[in-house]
Amino acid sequence: MQLKRGRIEEACQTWHRAIDHMDGVRSVRTRKAVKNMRKDLSRFRARGVRCAAELDERAIGFLRS
Repeated sequence: MQLKRGRIEEACQTWHRAIDHMDGVRSVRTRKAVKNMRKDLSRFRARGVRCAAELDERAIGFLRS
């Protein structure tokens, strides 16, 4: 919802907290959520939005573990 309202910084903060809480949880649902988040943020990464790039790096790490 935050992202749809143009609140990219808030959306990134919320996703960082969500990933914090997902630590140690390995399920299809959490992986799908992180993959969808990466897809949703791709246009912001392409524009060079720093918080989106930082969050994407963290998401990649989450998906690798």
